Amino acid sequence: MLNLIAKGKPLGQLLVFRASVATPLLLELALRQPRLRWLMGRQAASIGNGKVDDPDLARRLLAICDEPAYRAWEDAAHPKSEPVAFESLPVPDLAAKWVEIMSRSDIEIERDHQWYDLYDYQHTLTVREPLKGLALVKAILEIEDNPNLLGILSAGMLEDLIPYEDGPVVDAVVAEAADNPQFQDLLCGVWFDQLSAQVVARLKWACGQRRP
Repeated sequence: MLNLIAKGKPLGQLLVFRASVATPLLLELALRQPRLRWLMGRQAASIGNGKVDDPDLARRLLAICDEPAYRAWEDAAHPKSEPVAFESLPVPDLAAKWVEIMSRSDIEIERDHQWYDLYDYQHTLTVREPLKGLALVKAILEIEDNPNLLGILSAGMLEDLIPYEDGPVVDAVVAEAADNPQFQDLLCGVWFDQLSAQVVARLKWACGQRRP
């Protein structure tokens, strides 16, 4: 339960959206509740990497982040399972593994590090090998129709692999949307506001080509 609090959305959302209000309250609470320091330790890396925009607020928050204490507790409470070599899996096997891991409950996620390892691998894939990422999206779509998982796929991996500028990846996305109604529906769940005007126009066109 404590790990879910540390890793859950409420604490992170406070730091992102309400840091100016939350910071003095967290500083005061840390004086009375030392446990808060190691709970905040889970947030240390993301705070240091820009989760809190204001440098002064970030500095003050980092002062109450006991990251070593949190890591020590996490290692004792949740020994790491055997890691999965995601990069070595064929795309169909990787798709099946993605569905299995992403279907887990919050409690099941905390039993090992596979969800977090998959998240890191997915990020690396969309940045370094977006066409392989697109192949994975298509493979997942072939075996999964759960709306919740498809929503995660659309707003996550598919959205992340589409580049700002036009090019081969956008060509492949538009072509797949033209041939695959399920993929077209998936594409329509992507937010386009961080892309160039040319890419937005192409993707909106691809989403608008409804078939009879």
